[in-house]
Formats: sequence, C-alpha cells, structure tokens
Amino acid sequence: MKQVLPVLALAVSVLVAGCTPHPAKPEKPKLGFSATACAESFAGLPNKVDCGTMTVEETRGANNGRFVSFPVVIVHATDAAPKADPVVYLHGGPGGSIVRGLADRLRSRRAPLTPDRDWIFFDQRGTGQATPLLDCGTAPLSDAGVTSEDGVGMLRACGQTFTAAGVDLSQYNSAVIAKDIHDLRTALHITTYNLFGVSYGTRVAMAVMQHDAQDLRAAVLDSVWPPEGTATAPLPGLVSREVRQILSLCAADTACNAAYPDIERRFDARLTAWLKTPVVKDGKTYTADGVAAYLLDAVYSTDGARALPRSLDALVKDDYSGLDQFMVEQSGYVEGQFFTHMCKEEFPFEKASAVETGLDEADPIAEATARDVRRFFPVCDGFKVGAPDPVENQPLTSDIPALLLTAEIDAGCPAELSDAAVKHLSHGAHFTFPNRTHGVTRQSPCARAMVAQFLATANPKVDTTCLPADHPKFEFILPKESGSAPQ
Repeated sequence: MKQVLPVLALAVSVLVAGCTPHPAKPEKPKLGFSATACAESFAGLPNKVDCGTMTVEETRGANNGRFVSFPVVIVHATDAAPKADPVVYLHGGPGGSIVRGLADRLRSRRAPLTPDRDWIFFDQRGTGQATPLLDCGTAPLSDAGVTSEDGVGMLRACGQTFTAAGVDLSQYNSAVIAKDIHDLRTALHITTYNLFGVSYGTRVAMAVMQHDAQDLRAAVLDSVWPPEGTATAPLPGLVSREVRQILSLCAADTACNAAYPDIERRFDARLTAWLKTPVVKDGKTYTADGVAAYLLDAVYSTDGARALPRSLDALVKDDYSGLDQFMVEQSGYVEGQFFTHMCKEEFPFEKASAVETGLDEADPIAEATARDVRRFFPVCDGFKVGAPDPVENQPLTSDIPALLLTAEIDAGCPAELSDAAVKHLSHGAHFTFPNRTHGVTRQSPCARAMVAQFLATANPKVDTTCLPADHPKFEFILPKESGSAPQ
C-alpha cells in the first residue's frame, strides 16, 4: 500500500544487531506550529513556499514530557485570489514520507497541485523526518511481508526496544494522525479544508472522515485502502493476478513477446524450483521470498511494470542485479511506523490461517508471496499498540464529497475495494484507469484534471471524457531501450 518514494531514516537510529533506538527526550518544546527555514530549495517554482515544524504531545493529555514533531511544507497558490480552503496532502505507507524530495516532485509535476489553493504537505508522526522516527534499520520488510524468518525476530525486538525507550506505540496510527491534522489546521487558522490521500494516506483520510469530519469540504482518494479492506489473505492471489496481467499484455504485444518469448511459463518454472532451493551466487543467497517482494514492488510503479518482462527474463538467466538493487532500497522503509499502524488497525481483524485458504499451491507467485505475508502476524507480538477499535474494520459511511481514483493494475489497493467503499459514500464517485498502476495522479494528466475539477466544485460527477474508453497500449521497456528495473 505504499506510496513509491525513497524513505530516509533521520531522527531515530535503530541498529540492526541490537535494534537500539535513541529517541531524544528534550526539554518541553513549544507546542504548535513554528516557522522554520525550508530544508531544501524550492527555487524555480512559481509558488511561494513556507516551511515549519508542528509539535504536539505524543499522548494527548498524558503530560509525561514526551512530544512528537513533524515537518510541514506549505506550497501557496499562484492565483491572485486563491480559495480559502487549502488541500492537506496525506502520503502513503505506512512508513512512507513526502517532505524530503518534495521540491523535485513539484518541479517534475508529479504532485497534483492546483493553482487556486494552497497545498499543505507533512510527514506523519513516526516516519519521514518526524521525531521520533520509528525506524528499524535494514530489517527485511516489504509490502508483501517479511522476507525471512530472521526478520521476524529483528522486527519484534525493534518494537520492544522502542517501548523500553518510552515510546508509546499506541499513539502512532491513523486515528491519532487525524488529531494531528486537527491541531495543525487549528495552529494555521484553517477552517474549511480539503484532503488528498494517496495509497495508505487514503486510510488516514478516511480516519479523518470518520473521527473529525467537521470543516472538511471534500476528499480525493487515490489508490484507495478503506478500513474494511483485508490486507493479508487476498494479497498472494492479487500479486499473481497483476504480474500475470502484465505478462499477458507482453505476450499480446509483438515486440515484447519477441524480446521475451514465453516469459510467464519460463519464470513460473524458475520460481517453482526457487521455492524448493534458494539460489546462491557470488556469496549471496537469493530466496523465492525476496523475489515475491520484488514482484509486488515492480507492479506498484509504472516503470517497474513496464520493465517487468525484462526483469523476469534477467532472473531466469541468473542475472540478479535488479534484485540486488531492490534488496538495498527496501531497507529505506520505516518499519516501526508500518507495524504500529498495521498491528493496530489491520492485522487484529485478520488471521494468519486465512492466508492459506484458497491459496493455489500450483501458482508459484502466490505461494512465494504467502510465505512473506504469513510473517506479518508474529511481528505484532513486539509492538504494544493497544486494543483495536472495532470501527477501524468497518466501512466508512459519510456524506462528504469524495472522488475515488484507482488503477486497474494494483495488487495493494485493487479497484474492487473502491467499488465496495464508494457504496457507503453518498456523495462519492469511483473511476478506474485502465492499464495504470498504483498512484494514478502521479502518472495520468486525465486524473489530475479530474482532481482539479472536483476540488473546484466539490462535485464528484466530474468530466470523464479524458478517461480512455478502452485499454491504451502498454509501453514495455525493450532491450534496446534504457530504463530502470523495478523500483
């Protein structure tokens, strides 16, 4: 469910061997919003940009001397007479971020700014550049699950060490972030406002709609994860489905099929053998569990999906350079923040045994993914997040105008979830983008145009003439092209 961004650990260092955090316990800081210099240059943008830090109690009302600070970036409207209701952007994850690298995203127009409104970006508590940072070093975690048995112990110990250091892990979840948003807009003197959530940020947006809907004008939900979604049991089948959909598109594409003939069958045979025996090359061990994580990461991004036949062809031919790169980059995940959310508001409502139900053991992609998924559950033993609230597993019923946008190719946030969720939103509308991947507004000018119209009117009945009536051609990366492996 992640938003595909690099996540860097800055504020709390966790050493893998001992998983030792160093959360500072400073003197009581000034609560509220404090303007600061921006950490990066926004030169070249037409927008005025202001930055600051928001500080709140870690546990509201506890008076225990523990605080949370998170960075805020306000990108001002360019219109001479901007609207008074800004848009608050909610990044994905859990364990993602938005503040670091935001300037480059804005320059490349990968953030859906609208000229008539201010946009407010912040890193959610526990991740990005927030303090404390709930990072667990290089623990082997991906959206597909934990990629090794050793990783389960590392992550469990990490959560225990945070608790021993005084961190209240029950305060790092969507419902509490909704309170942070309330305090932030109070500090900035914002009354009416809008939300834009992407990936797991939609889960946070829906928590706001559930717990603190006052003054919320409208919500854009891109790649939707609703409260009632089941994260674990369907995932192995969904990863297999989306990988095979992409490979079927390749088989139907003359150039792609010529470059990577019979790639689905060849990869299935290779992964089936891999499930029985890990591969050792140049002193490194490569497991089917790691490949499963690699596959999900690939289908999350447009570049990764376009490169997927090439990437799998490389694996079949014993070229593991792309897999090596992925294994290094996945360590950027802010694992602790991931589990404080998932162990509080997702996994308590699911069962590890359900992962086996309906699993096609003849499908090596599903089987490899299931290995990773099953390991989510025992990690929660190390994260003291408190009892779950049953409302966190129930469909959101709301009359707030909501625009739901989903990609046709998305194992983490499949369109079926939005089809179900929108039935409970009396002023909601859902649109699926064919042959698109996770995070459609980053890829599609049509999606961004629909967002702009919706924010202007708060009417989800937007103009959809730009939405393809049929499937546009999927442009695969072929051997003669340059391009990145799955990211």
